[in-house]
Amino acid sequence: MPVTHFSEVHTGLADYEIQGELGRGGFGQVLLARHRILGRLVAVKQISPAAMHDDDAVARFRREAALLAALDHPGIVRVYDFRTGPAGAVLILEYVPGQSLRQALDRGPMPVPRALSVLADVAAALAAAAARGIVHRDVKPANVFLLPDSRAKLGDFGIARAADTRLFRTADGMLTGTPAYLPPECLLPEYEPHGHGDDYSFAVMAYEMLVGVLPFQGEGLVLLGQHGHRAPAAPELHRPGFPPAATEALLAGLAKEPAGRLPAVALATRLAAVPEGDWPPPAAHRPVGDDTTQVDPLPRTTLGAPRPGVPAARRRWRSPAQLALLAIGAAIVAVVVAVVLVVRAGPGRLQVEGMALEVTPSVGQCPRADFEFVAVVRTNGASGQLRLQWTRPDGRRTDVLSVAVADGQRRAQARLEFTVTGGGPLTGTATLAVLGPDRLTSAPAPISYRCP
Repeated sequence: MPVTHFSEVHTGLADYEIQGELGRGGFGQVLLARHRILGRLVAVKQISPAAMHDDDAVARFRREAALLAALDHPGIVRVYDFRTGPAGAVLILEYVPGQSLRQALDRGPMPVPRALSVLADVAAALAAAAARGIVHRDVKPANVFLLPDSRAKLGDFGIARAADTRLFRTADGMLTGTPAYLPPECLLPEYEPHGHGDDYSFAVMAYEMLVGVLPFQGEGLVLLGQHGHRAPAAPELHRPGFPPAATEALLAGLAKEPAGRLPAVALATRLAAVPEGDWPPPAAHRPVGDDTTQVDPLPRTTLGAPRPGVPAARRRWRSPAQLALLAIGAAIVAVVVAVVLVVRAGPGRLQVEGMALEVTPSVGQCPRADFEFVAVVRTNGASGQLRLQWTRPDGRRTDVLSVAVADGQRRAQARLEFTVTGGGPLTGTATLAVLGPDRLTSAPAPISYRCP
């Protein structure tokens, strides 16, 4: 058993009694232990024997101890001791009872007052770290710990570093952190971690807590590219009635330009200033796929952009492989997904009350650009059938989509996604039309694909 093995080999912990395992990761185990004399519970973080052969990993582990020891703040997990020996190294930390913010969010939406209190505590902790020149570099819900007294603490400075690069420097080109929360500037070759990056990660976390979803979706480099080139979806698209003042504050915190980004403390302050009555009620928590209607994606299609001087009658459709090989034209992939969210019931005949359409980004550059159109159709909440049809930027219409709306469903969200590549320019607009039960067409959303 890992706990027994740990207590046996690490003779330097004779003054502690191991109680159990709190978690494990790439560095090793985190154990719960009790001091045999003082009776104090602590968290013991061990670096794995395999990682002890990695000089950089050991240096980061030592750095975590030094950084945490320099911070004495109620919103930061305290460090009590750091020990090394033949069996490895351990960091003895303050034990934070309760759960992580990640665990809490996975169980369902957090009430706004509680979320704002947590954000205020984390922002204060980041400010205290920044005052000592320390950048956390991995601000995310998994590293925020919720106490039973409703306070929150920020922990896991394992990849933190001093902002003064004369003291600490990572290997050239090394990228550390969690993609969903990384700032867009981290992909730049000359990037050096700074407090503005923590501000961005904090804003992503705030968006997730208050809106209910992450501002960007995807995996790996695709997700990082969205941070760099896409605007986050307006919170109203995911949570109807979201306060405009809160939207403005969140988007300021997610600014692409580091110098123009709203600092974490200022963001928490502006969010707290929104009157409590302005916040919409939290959405009911449901497992993924529950109470939703999924519409099968359209078949993938490829549109070849015309070469200059070629008449329309001679335009030819080409496969993605041909486009890539010949470096002409643009490949367009269209996918439509409609999701109906249950909010509250509404009697009578199904009626369409309005529609909003936005696109991110609106301008893309060679050699590749991803465009996403998001439309929200608002209804009166009665049951019935919605018939939707997209008009794509190339002027062609998609098949008509039929969406069954149950009693109480007030919103339908439809997406149209384009991936454009190639050497030819492309301009156009997309619209979504509701064909029934009421006719309504959205305002056109334009895109432009430019090539130098």
